[in-house]
Formats: sequence, structure tokens, C-alpha cells
Amino acid sequence: MSFAALHKHVTYMMAGLGLAALFLGGELSFFVQAVIVAGFVASVFVEGPRLHQPGWQRGWNVALLVLFALAIVRGVLGEPLLPLALELTAALQISRLCNRRSAAEHQQIAMLAFLQLCAATVLSTELTYGIAFLGFVVVAPWMLALTHLRSEIEGHYPGDPDPGRAADVRRVLASRRVVGPSFLLGTAALSLPLFVMTAALFVLFPRVGLGMLSFGRGSPTHVAGFGGDVELGQVGLVRDDPTVVMRVVPPGIGAGITPPARAAIRMRGTSFDRYDGRRWSRSLRDPRAVRRYDDYYPIERVPDLDRDLPFEIVLDHLDDPVVFLPDRAVAVQIPGRLTTGIEVGRRLTLEPGLDIRYEADDGLGLRYRAWVAAPGSRREDPEPLDVASAAPYLQVPAGHERVAHLAREWTEGATSDRDRAERIQEHLRAMRYSLDMQDPGTRLPLDAFLFEWRAGHCEYFSTAMAIMLRSLGVPTRNATGFLGGRWNAWGRWYAITNGDAHSWVEVWLEGEGWVTFDPTPPSRGEVDFARGLLDELSAMIDALRTSWESDVIGYDLRAQRSLARRLSRWLRELGASSPSGGARISPDEPTRARAGAPLPWTRVLAISGIVLAFGALAVMLRRRRGAQARGPQVPENAREVVALYRALERALETLGRARPLDRTPREHAALLEAEGFVHAAIVREVTERYLSVRFGGETLDPSELAQLREKLRDVKPS
Repeated sequence: MSFAALHKHVTYMMAGLGLAALFLGGELSFFVQAVIVAGFVASVFVEGPRLHQPGWQRGWNVALLVLFALAIVRGVLGEPLLPLALELTAALQISRLCNRRSAAEHQQIAMLAFLQLCAATVLSTELTYGIAFLGFVVVAPWMLALTHLRSEIEGHYPGDPDPGRAADVRRVLASRRVVGPSFLLGTAALSLPLFVMTAALFVLFPRVGLGMLSFGRGSPTHVAGFGGDVELGQVGLVRDDPTVVMRVVPPGIGAGITPPARAAIRMRGTSFDRYDGRRWSRSLRDPRAVRRYDDYYPIERVPDLDRDLPFEIVLDHLDDPVVFLPDRAVAVQIPGRLTTGIEVGRRLTLEPGLDIRYEADDGLGLRYRAWVAAPGSRREDPEPLDVASAAPYLQVPAGHERVAHLAREWTEGATSDRDRAERIQEHLRAMRYSLDMQDPGTRLPLDAFLFEWRAGHCEYFSTAMAIMLRSLGVPTRNATGFLGGRWNAWGRWYAITNGDAHSWVEVWLEGEGWVTFDPTPPSRGEVDFARGLLDELSAMIDALRTSWESDVIGYDLRAQRSLARRLSRWLRELGASSPSGGARISPDEPTRARAGAPLPWTRVLAISGIVLAFGALAVMLRRRRGAQARGPQVPENAREVVALYRALERALETLGRARPLDRTPREHAALLEAEGFVHAAIVREVTERYLSVRFGGETLDPSELAQLREKLRDVKPS
């Protein structure tokens, strides 16, 4: 590949990374992105004399002025300024790509791409920014080196009107011998120290708060069933959605343990008490703040760290900031956030119905630990449910007489509320789970479900059980959350998806409190979304994205302290594996979805990677020293003409006309001509043939070489 072609390819890689970085924050509309991509692709074909036409450049200058004026008008009319600025930056980059005549334009393209990467730093917190950054680390050394070389090549002919010299520049740029694979490999190796230096600065100087990298939050993930109301059948519609929204590490998953591929992890989100016949909603009640003790938020009590069990949870940014809890949760542990160097605790609110929510102003989701009472441990006796508090959970909308009559039939002979609940649950579980639902039309959904379809989503089963128990005078509420989990071996956690959204009921039993019942048939677990060949790749990408948000976006002074402690411990215990057991994270460490110590194979890979990197660097340096010792490498077909030119320089030295080191061969030949040197014609002829063969890719016939050698014998003292 010629030097000019290689430089063009690298330039477009650099510009493409910059424009892609502008797309990461989601500030530009799809139409604008399509226009930018079209302009970027079209600029590739702008070549030849058109680049040097004065009218072409003037046209682009006018177009940019028009775009700038339109942006001012749009800003005055109220359009957001940030997208307008990004659009102008992209237009300026495309303008430079369409006018890349010399090294100066290529330098401007590189600078614009770097500025666009800086903009992406505050526009996006996604893993894609990290990929774009790594691309810049690799491409930037190529771009800087090639642009500098082009600037040096063009610097030998500054403003020279001689068309022959312009042709010489084009000939050098068209040469395939200026740079080669070894140059690209050596230049790419510069990215390793650049990356190490960047990583060192990142680790040594953590951010002081979450605001610096959370400008581009993006849209939160929508999950049905956790807002102010939920329509019957709404949750079942997302059963086939594989989007991961939560990662859970249950207790007892440590190093060396391979958990089951699927698990039935129940993560409760919220509950509803009002049902109007088609839709569930919550009564309006003032939330109260959950009191904080260090990093702990008691739900029932402060956790017993020796007996209670921890669930590690990483929750994506959802449109409803609900704190999801496993069964028997007694407290939540959430590390405080560092804002301008000051630790600030999260604010959690609690409403009746165990509806816990958090402030989601940073848009980064939530990482926390839920403490669960150990199986068999005695929990505190629940406070009695008075008449006023029980009233919302006994409400039955008009028109459900057939449902109430069926409830009495199913529970005939039952002696307790638990017995009634278990009998209704057993009858409902004998029905069929189905994702193929009909529109009930003007009929009540429960009537159509219980007496006609005999099949439905989880919300139909939970709603039927809640209304049937309420008709019998048993306080019941409809609860929503997630039930499921697929093991991710890359991140070592259970991934819970949108499709795992679920609905069940909670029944008030005297002396026991709110007890969970799930009337949905077990066949629900058999209905799953398709698992394609890219499933393993999706799991790996999710693990990388979660680590990016936890270790990079969430890196602060607190994380720095934790990293130093873990690194010190790892160095002391290198090669030793930690005992299995639940994931233990001290209160002063950031919450992470990790279980146990790093696996031995990860340490082996890390050490092997370091050894290979230093080995490759040593081999590269050794080869470079060997190449320097051997002198500059000359192509086989150009060695004769190089030897001829060296003979010319020796002859000129004997005549007192040696070429200074700061003067090019062509400049020296021109100077000798201007001074009337007697052998100037021979010097010019040998010099031109040397340059055309050595750098222009031409060949020298043996007979012509012999003639030049014969003429060179005349260059001697008279």
C-alpha cells in the first residue's frame, strides 16, 4: 500500500472514531446521524484535482457559514444548544475530510477527532465509550507519525512553483517503500505505554464525584409492573424480552463452585392494593425516609453480620427506581457516594406495602447488598393489622360475584386463612400458563380468565387469587418483581432479564404477617425466550459492561482505597485461593457483583499477559537495535543506485563540494548549478536517478547504470 493510501486509511479511522463518539450520548437524532454517515462516506471519493480547486474550498466555507447561521437561528427558537454544537462539529470534520490536500488538513482532522472524544467523555458512560477510547489509543500514534512524515515530505518543497517538484512530492507519496508493516507494528506498540500511563493516572487520581462522567445517562430501561399502576396482562407481554436488568449473587457462591444454569430467584419490587376490575394501582400515601446507620438501611432491623446472609445485587437504571429485595430481607446496605470529595448517603423512601425506592438522579442504577434472615431463624412478630390498615387490602370491585362464588366453592371446609389460600393456589396452579391471550372486550378480565380461557399470564393468576381471597375477608395484595435467573459464567452472577418479570400475591396471616403465595402454574418456567448462538457473546458483553460501570464509571476515592487493599492482599497471597462461601465485602468497599476471590486461572492469565507484553517489547527493541547496527535497509533493486550516489558524494568531498547534512540531494545539485560548478550536469543526472529509483519506485537498467558510472569517473580534480 502506498504512503498516501495508508495515510488516508488511518485518517478515516481517526475521523470515524471521532464521529462515532458523538453518537454515543444519544443527543443526535437518527436523521442527523444518517446525514453525517452519508457525508463521511461521500468524502472518501473526493480525490484528485478537485481538492485543489479554489472554488471547491470557497463552496465549503460558504456552506459552513450557512450552517452556523442556521444553528444560531435554531438556538434562538429554543432548540437545545448541545445537539447544535455536535452537529456543527461533525459538519466541520466532514468539511476537512473533503479538503484533505496536505498535512495541515490531516492535523486538523486529528485534532477535531480528539475533541470529539473529549465530548464523548461527558456524553456517555457506556462500554462503547471504552471501546472508542481503546481505538483512539491504537490509531493516534499511527496518525501522528504518518502526518509528521507527510509534513516533512512536503516541507522539502515549500511553496515551490516548479511543477516538477510537485510531481516529486506525489511520487514520494505514491511510494510503497516509505513505510511498511514493521513501521506500523512499532508505532502501534506505542499504544502500550500510552495505555499504561492513562491507567496509572486513572488509578492514582480518582474522580471526586459521579457527576464528571454521568452527563450522558441515556434513557432508562422500561420494565412493566413497577410504576404507579399496571394493567392486567401487561407484565406477561415482556416474557420474551432477554434484556438483562439485574445481576444477583446469592449467598454460598464462591470460588470453585459451579452453580446451576437456571435458578428461581425471587426479587420483590412493589405491591398494589387497589383494583378497579382491569387495572391495579396504589393508594396515595406519603413516603417516609428510611433511616440510615452508616451504610445500612433497616427494613425490619439492623442486620446480624454473623448470621444473616448477603445477596449482592447490581441493578440497571430503570424508569422506576425500585429497590428489589429477596425473600426474608431484613436490611439493605448501600455504600455512600462521593460528591466533591464528601461522602453522601443514598436517600431511600418507604411506603406502606413495602414499596422502597431510591433517588436516581445520577442515572447509573444501583449496586447494593440485601441482608436476608437465615433459614430457620426466628423473625420479629409482626404488628397487628388494624381495621383501617386492612381496608385497602379487602376492596373488591363490583361485578365479581361469580368470582366470589367460585372462591367459596374452592375453599369449602377450610378452617384457616392459610388453608383457604393454599386451596385457591392449588386450583389455580392446575390451570394452564399461556402467552397467547385474547382481548376480553367488554367482559371483566377475571370472568373471561376463570370461566372461559382457563389460561393466562402470571398477572391473571395473581389477580384471581387476590380478589378471591378478598371476597372471603382475607387481606391480600398483588406484588410484582422478578422470578428467574440465568447463570453468567463470565461475571459469576445470575442475570435477571425483563422476561423474568413476574406477579404473585402476599396474604396477611395472623401471627405470621405478609406471606408470599404464587398461584402461577409451574409451566411458566418452561416458557422462555429463544437462546441463539450469540447467547454466550451476550453474556460476555454484559459482564464487560457491568465491570465497566462498576470499576470505571463508579471509580472514586473509596474505590481507590479498596483497590489498594485488595492489591496488597493479592500480592501477599499470590497463588492461594480464598475459601468458598458467600461474597463478603467490607462496609468501606464499593459494592460489586463478585463472589469470593479471583479464580486462579484469572491470575495465571494476568501474569502471562504481563510476561508476554514485556517479552514482545524486548524482542521489538532487540530487532530495532539490530536494524540500527546494520544501517538503513535498502530495497534490493535500489542498492546499486545508492552505491552510485555514495560514490558521487565521495567525489564531491574530494573536490571540496561535500553536501551538508541539512541540505537535501536535490537542493545541493541546484546550488552547484547556480554556482556554475563544472560537473553540475553529471551531479544533477545522478541525483535525479538516485531519487527516482530510491524513493519513486522506478528501476535502473544495467546499461544506464554503467553509463552513469562512466560519467562519474570524470568528477575528479583537474
